[in-house]
Amino acid sequence: MIKQWKVEREWQEPFLEALRARGASPQACDAALGEVDEACIRENAMAKELFGDPVAYGKEIPVSEPMTAREAGLSRTRALLLAIAGLVGMFFALLGWTGMVTDATKVWGANPTIWFVLGLIIAVAAAVGDTVLGRHADFTQGRADAGSTLLNRLLPWIIVALTLVGMLVVKLTHG
Repeated sequence: MIKQWKVEREWQEPFLEALRARGASPQACDAALGEVDEACIRENAMAKELFGDPVAYGKEIPVSEPMTAREAGLSRTRALLLAIAGLVGMFFALLGWTGMVTDATKVWGANPTIWFVLGLIIAVAAAVGDTVLGRHADFTQGRADAGSTLLNRLLPWIIVALTLVGMLVVKLTHG
């Protein structure tokens, strides 16, 4: 049996086209249309009255599929490993920077510049890696709202910023 939607056909078609144009799967299109249909039934109103322009609304709603529990766990694990790598990079960078500022010839058996450059490379690479992986390396999952998306995108770059703040503190205290 084919589902009879409360959503009027002249609103439904452009809405679905807008979703498909953004790469939504058939399941995601069906789920989005189902939510619109439920709202129309609940409010006893037409889709155009509740949601306005179908193309504009189709461009607003998220089209990505929710992660399975396994995918969410892997995403958190990747985010955690990248955060740890960023912190290790920050530690090496600050270790090398402190050695450079205090004119030390060796830090842990190597030139401080080596530790500094290695640390910066690791910290920035971890942040870039997290950014490139996007939602596949997020601490928080679920419905993407502006707060969680911003938090997931900023976390790795906060470590880079803390490295720069640490360098400034070392320079001010030892420089």
